[in-house]
Amino acid sequence: MSESTMRQHMNDRFGKVFHYTENPPLPRSLNIELNSSCNQSCIFCPFHGKYAINPPKPSVMDFETVKRILDSAKNLGGMGEKEVGFYLSGEAFLYKKLAEVIAYAKKVGYEYTFLTTNGALAFPEQMKAVLDAGLDSIRFSINAVDRETYKEIHGKDDFDDVLSNIKFMHHYIQEKNLKVATSLSCVITKKTLGIQDKVKRIFGEYVEDILFIPVIVNRLLPDKKFLEEYRLFDEGEDKINKNYICPMLFDTMYINADLKVMPCCDAYDSNTFFYDLNEDFNLEHAWTSDLYKRYRDIFFEKCG
Repeated sequence: MSESTMRQHMNDRFGKVFHYTENPPLPRSLNIELNSSCNQSCIFCPFHGKYAINPPKPSVMDFETVKRILDSAKNLGGMGEKEVGFYLSGEAFLYKKLAEVIAYAKKVGYEYTFLTTNGALAFPEQMKAVLDAGLDSIRFSINAVDRETYKEIHGKDDFDDVLSNIKFMHHYIQEKNLKVATSLSCVITKKTLGIQDKVKRIFGEYVEDILFIPVIVNRLLPDKKFLEEYRLFDEGEDKINKNYICPMLFDTMYINADLKVMPCCDAYDSNTFFYDLNEDFNLEHAWTSDLYKRYRDIFFEKCG
């Protein structure tokens, strides 16, 4: 897949929603969190970093439950027809049956599967397994360009392993002539300003697309030293696009490892969920639930 195709897919995913109503059609995008743990603790991570306000408790979704979700969504028709992702707050490669999940999703007919990873555990055997299973897209989260800064930001000395794993992935895709979209995201902080060109030099030949994202700190504990060292700008009212309507509430369903239907990956709070599938395992009921409708109405009220 070319860079332009990869970027177009992301633009379609986040920017084109045609059903801004209280009762939109079934979501064409589906995100399933396989586990809520992570092997790293990025300093700005709102889930597992030291300044996280409400980190998720460790949880793992069993394989049979994952299959049940995939089967139920498929049987509804339309749900997940654009894409199925396997991430939310946790590291996907911690899930022991990750390759089996990808293979099952492809077996039952999902066209596009993807995941996001820090890459530290994506060693050759694990990487081969998910690629051979039919993974369509993978994005790496890498936020530094040298071992020392990487360890400071990610909380682990994994930089060399990550680079080695990405190189292996690239060569394996080339060798097997696989059609897999590969990309990298890099969060830019005050400490890493200006690393964009070096990121491109180090990783550019191994991934198709690189996305740079300014650090967001408004969901972290307001530690003065941290803010002075890492924050790029004040995320006040002047930085908010008041007319923006988040597409996730209208075309994407997020299910966490505890079977709670969440607003999105940016609103992970054990006390904030739309539906509990443990009580009623019905994806259609979840999508049309009163809380989903109320949250959609809030966007309409805010945007006039």
